[in-house]
Amino acid sequence: MKILFCKVSSMKYYRGVEEYNDIPYNGGKFVKENGYGYEEYNFAPINIEDEECLLGFVETKSNRGRKNELHIENIRGCEAFKNEDYVDGVLVIWCATRYTNRVSIVGWYKDARVYRMYQELDDDYNYRYFNIKAKKENCVLIQDNKRNKHIWDAPVPKTHTYGFGQALVWYAKEEKADNYLEKLIKNIEAYDDENIVNIDIEPIG
Repeated sequence: MKILFCKVSSMKYYRGVEEYNDIPYNGGKFVKENGYGYEEYNFAPINIEDEECLLGFVETKSNRGRKNELHIENIRGCEAFKNEDYVDGVLVIWCATRYTNRVSIVGWYKDARVYRMYQELDDDYNYRYFNIKAKKENCVLIQDNKRNKHIWDAPVPKTHTYGFGQALVWYAKEEKADNYLEKLIKNIEAYDDENIVNIDIEPIG
């Protein structure tokens, strides 16, 4: 299975900072200095060409001034996409560092399109960027107070010999991660709890 793990700042709804007073935390230097990150809308449904979608953003490393690039050919099963601009059919797992300083899975996009380079919406959306896209019906955001369940623990070096390192993406290619991935996918397929994406939430003010 094509699978990609992305780490972003921790938020409750991911539908906008000002709209819901949803202040991001543990998001790195940019978020700390600016009070927001481009991932603030990762679970805000948007209509694109008559289809409800979610547009996700994860920060990728820059290299000596070169544009940031997500190396889609490093995703498990995507070696043939070295010269492509995007790859489809990826299970994207969104993770964040919680108040407990534990990295937890907060949600996922199934059957997502992952872009190599940042994409930008038209001028109506001003500065909004994304590099992952999925249909709303294929996306889940776990209820905030249930993200600390151990079944949603994300792989980090403190508890695993694989997982996130310095980068905010993990391509999940290591064979030693197979058992973890198998269990996680079963938990995702069995998920029948509340999905925040499908709940109407009134903006503040």
